[in-house]
Amino acid sequence: MVKSKIPFSWNLDLAWGLLLLAATFLAYRPAWSGQPLWDDDAYMTPPELRSIEGLGEIWTHPTRTVQYYPLARSVLWLEDQLWGQATLDYHLLGILLHGLCALLLVRILRKLRIPGAWLAGGIFALHPVLVESVAWITELKNTLSGAFFLGAGLAYLEFDRKRHQKYYAIALALFFFGLFAKSAIVILPPALLVVFWWMRGRIGWKRDVVPLLPFFAVGAASGVLTAWIEHRYMGAEGTDFSLGFVDRCLSQAGRSGSTSTSSSGLPT
Repeated sequence: MVKSKIPFSWNLDLAWGLLLLAATFLAYRPAWSGQPLWDDDAYMTPPELRSIEGLGEIWTHPTRTVQYYPLARSVLWLEDQLWGQATLDYHLLGILLHGLCALLLVRILRKLRIPGAWLAGGIFALHPVLVESVAWITELKNTLSGAFFLGAGLAYLEFDRKRHQKYYAIALALFFFGLFAKSAIVILPPALLVVFWWMRGRIGWKRDVVPLLPFFAVGAASGVLTAWIEHRYMGAEGTDFSLGFVDRCLSQAGRSGSTSTSSSGLPT
């Protein structure tokens, strides 16, 4: 009798991972048959962008799309090439990316030796607060950028442990491309500093801050580019857009603190 060379823990992790993915797909079963809603028609690749030239315009002409998230738009373009406007496949990809995010979260928590990683992954995968991002075709940018964000974080944690440059390069590449899916993932470098402070009780300049400087630079450039495009091409203007950094933070804090709920329990 030939004994398996695969460690038992790997078999158990594989079983848990498959179970988590299966539960995620089953939980989102109602979304499988979901049809385009609200602005999905604007995000699912329009006829004028379905050519290879249209793919180039997605990257080089910010005004050709509603928002300049060219990587997310490129995935939607590829989906259109593969299965046209059949919404089932769009929803299945969104669910798959969400399940992948849950598995990456589990991996990160286990690397940080935080108990209950699988439970946390299950809550993340099945919690209804994420339904909008998963079941709405337009929000592919959330699940896609989330996968890049968590993947970059996992790779950087591996770099922090082993100090191998390949992990650093992988993390920076994932972060860079993820910003083209949605620039909101600029929070990765400060989030990593918080993790290191939690792990070591302090933040070292040479060990923790210096390696993250390129991440901060790339993130800042992405933020400036996004703000410029939104203002220049999308007409984003008004009082909120003239606020400075401190005023913007205070404004958002005030809004959060003043949020009330209606008799239905929904925020107003």
